[in-house]
Amino acid sequence: MHQGVKTPQTQEWEDSLRGNLEVKHQIRTDTINDLENFSQDLQHISLVVESIQNNYQVLLAENHRLKSTLLELVDDCYCWKGNRCEKCQKIIKSLASELTRKKLNTAQEYEDIL
Repeated sequence: MHQGVKTPQTQEWEDSLRGNLEVKHQIRTDTINDLENFSQDLQHISLVVESIQNNYQVLLAENHRLKSTLLELVDDCYCWKGNRCEKCQKIIKSLASELTRKKLNTAQEYEDIL
């Protein structure tokens, strides 16, 4: 047989090989595109997280400022610790976290027992 002549079996194998190579090339191209899209998504997520962090920092600063203002109102009031007026009692209760309230209640219960 002459080497330049292709048999049907050789042609099928070569066509299959070429098809496989083309599919692999397309898969690799798609993978590159997917990675580029994923990279863009990660950059976007990073910007979103950074924005959330900045907003949260602003929120925390504002929250701290408001709490400080409320405490200044209590400090500037005519009443004193242990004998707070109704307004200052409301402010102090609003500033106390649930955990603090529980601790205060536990301390009060202990004092009541004594």
